[in-house]
Amino acid sequence: MATSKTAARSGTPLGSSGSRAPATDGTARQQQQQQQRSLEDPPPGPQRQQSIRDYFRWRPLPWWLCFVGGIFLLTKLQLVYNDSPCAVLGTQSPVTTSDVKRAFRTLSLCTHPDRLRGRLKRPPTPAEERRGEILFNRASAAKDELTKVLKLSKKKEVKCYEGELEMAVVAFFTQVGSALGSLGVYDYLDIAKGVAWNLLTFESGFVHTLLTVLWLAFVYRILKQFLVYLWRMGVIWGSIALVTTVVIGPLPTVLNFLFLPAMRLGAFCKAAVSGPRLSPPEAVSGAEPADDAAARKPEGATEASVAAPAPSTANMAVAQDTPGRGTLQRRKKKESEEEKASRNQDLLTKANEAPTSHLVAEAGGVAEVAFSDAIMPGNIWACVNRYHKDPVKARQAAAAAVQFDILLILTKPVIPLFMLIALGQVWNGLLSSMLIGHALRRWVPQMSYEAHHLLCAFFGMVHTLLGVTSSQVEDYANRDGQKILHLAWSWSFKDVLSVVHMCQLGATVTAMSALGNEPSYAASFASGIAMRIALGQDSIRGLGVMKAAASWVEVQFKELGISLDAADEVVAYSGQGIGDCGGGPFRMLFGDVSQAQIAAIVLKAWLMLIPLTSSLQWVQRAINAGRLLGKRWKTTRFVQRAVLAALGLIQCGMIATSELNASNGALANFWVAMLLGCVGESLLCTYDIRGSVRQLFFTIMFLFI
Repeated sequence: MATSKTAARSGTPLGSSGSRAPATDGTARQQQQQQQRSLEDPPPGPQRQQSIRDYFRWRPLPWWLCFVGGIFLLTKLQLVYNDSPCAVLGTQSPVTTSDVKRAFRTLSLCTHPDRLRGRLKRPPTPAEERRGEILFNRASAAKDELTKVLKLSKKKEVKCYEGELEMAVVAFFTQVGSALGSLGVYDYLDIAKGVAWNLLTFESGFVHTLLTVLWLAFVYRILKQFLVYLWRMGVIWGSIALVTTVVIGPLPTVLNFLFLPAMRLGAFCKAAVSGPRLSPPEAVSGAEPADDAAARKPEGATEASVAAPAPSTANMAVAQDTPGRGTLQRRKKKESEEEKASRNQDLLTKANEAPTSHLVAEAGGVAEVAFSDAIMPGNIWACVNRYHKDPVKARQAAAAAVQFDILLILTKPVIPLFMLIALGQVWNGLLSSMLIGHALRRWVPQMSYEAHHLLCAFFGMVHTLLGVTSSQVEDYANRDGQKILHLAWSWSFKDVLSVVHMCQLGATVTAMSALGNEPSYAASFASGIAMRIALGQDSIRGLGVMKAAASWVEVQFKELGISLDAADEVVAYSGQGIGDCGGGPFRMLFGDVSQAQIAAIVLKAWLMLIPLTSSLQWVQRAINAGRLLGKRWKTTRFVQRAVLAALGLIQCGMIATSELNASNGALANFWVAMLLGCVGESLLCTYDIRGSVRQLFFTIMFLFI
């Protein structure tokens, strides 16, 4: 059509070259490429001027607020609803001494080893007795703690939670604000002079000075982008945007968080039946929908031949329409390592995109910059149904860009343990970080998108086994004689950061690949945790094969000087008549009534939506890969997808049979937190989180994990 209009305007009849010279092969190819680019990448439309209505749109909170809020809520979930004595015993606030005794007596009926025979109507197995003993000891410790609190308070009743975490956060910021406010102008000048003198004279050493300069440069870049963002917005419009974000933003954010899992499952089912929907870029550019193109594809034609409409060649020389067989084609230049690194960095930082998103401009939104909160592409349903014309290449490009980030965060808790085993010591400081970073970036081969999900599942399984803290390393190094490294996992703030890292990872890959409904990384990590819990089931642990395997692993670890302490306590769970007669966070909230059981069932069904969607996606892709078995690399891809599908289905079965209306062990609570992370990842995937803010949060997580 573009060629026809050009010919009509120039007065040249279609099908004849007129007085024009015949086009050469290079000229014809350049014309075809230019016309193809004009069809695929139309010029952006004019941006309209912002109005006050743009700041009162129905839009959720910025993604970084959701990210920080998720860290706070996950921390509160563990402190208040999992580890608190009231949650273990299932007592409502305020609690009295009689409430504590009654809850402990009820819970002991299904946990005390002497009462399990009457509860189960049969003799308990050794594994069941051990599980009941662990849960009973946990309930006994909770009873003792509450009794001690009641005695110290000298009151008849005490509250289970009085906002200690919120007050701690407020107190921290209050102290920081008072400390900064107490300093005068000359104090700040003296601090600046001292820092400059240390940097110029290298008083703190060369390495420390270099790290300080790099950190100051990073902070300066972040502050500069934020100040530019505020300057462009203006004081008045910035104040209005802040107020409207605080007032309007929480409601759509909560609604998206609640309904996105069901929307993703529905979008997958619809795409599986009728094919992928039209992606927003195709709708904007007026390109042919993917479904219509597939419907009109000639028999035997490839997808590449119908991906985009071919430009007209009516006014080109007939001899040039079909190149001869003898025509030599230039071989594509192989991409160098520097070019790959630059391309990956551009994907992570949106360096190849304009400062203003055309999706936001077309939707009537406010121009976005580094600190933007815009949803892509315009609404939640369209965002979930985003689809790339070449999804395999898009996934692989995104996987290549985030592989270093995945390996850096996942292997950081494990590398010190390997260094202890191999070298007997741990190298700390800048040199070891540089060596590890270089090894991960240069020596680890590029893995597929499926391999990254398998990696997340593997580290989810060993997350609570192979992690080692700095205090354990120091204690191990200071021991004399035979050294045994005791590894005992317990819930900490690092586990919260592991959950939000999976959320950030999935949102980053979604933004780079332009695929709105992909398998969840948090679900893959959670499937590894579920597999470890499944291996800890009484029926599986009692098998002879599992006993022999556990004994062999224990012997091998002892030969390496490693002892896994409290492994049974970590995987303890309630259910199957043991530990499910009392306790749990829902009984703490609703009491020992039917509402608690209903709430537990509803939460379990809601948490299953994202893992179920991911499992069905892996099943579908495994079937598609199975049809191509025998070709190069197809067998590996089929096996990877089949394993991920099996892990996902096992996890769904574990969710269906788990008992949330009871007190569980630390690993089960961490698993529930990761399932909530699946929903958090689903929410963050509706944002384009790439940019400097994502890099800042990634750096902070790397320092704390």
